[in-house]
Amino acid sequence: MEEHVDRVATAVESACEQARNKPLAEMIKQVVEVFVDTKMDRADVSVGLYKVAADIGRPELVKRVGQRMRKAVEAMLHSAPDTMSAPDAFAIDTMLAAMSGTMRSMLEARPSPTTVRKHREQLVLLCQSDMAAATAQR
Repeated sequence: MEEHVDRVATAVESACEQARNKPLAEMIKQVVEVFVDTKMDRADVSVGLYKVAADIGRPELVKRVGQRMRKAVEAMLHSAPDTMSAPDAFAIDTMLAAMSGTMRSMLEARPSPTTVRKHREQLVLLCQSDMAAATAQR
């Protein structure tokens, strides 16, 4: 379990590092696609983890991994050259929650490859739209 969640977090951290200083839409696309693809690489493990993580006393692991991803996403977003303001913590947490919730829902439905692709595209659009609004001048 720990190995899988660490692999997901490391993939997201790497994607965030590679996406720094790119336009916001590209950043979001890269991170969301890496997150979805890494989860789908071991869909069986991901589904199992969603079912048992809380039951086996590992919420601290989930929290720690979430903090790692939040830190990486925040640093990446602060480097976006095309935003008017930095996103607040609520916007970042909302994006990560949307990613995790969508993946859980999708994985539990045992989707076809076509369905995964379409959900990934929609998740990219959702996160891009939300973060564009969150980083517009207020």
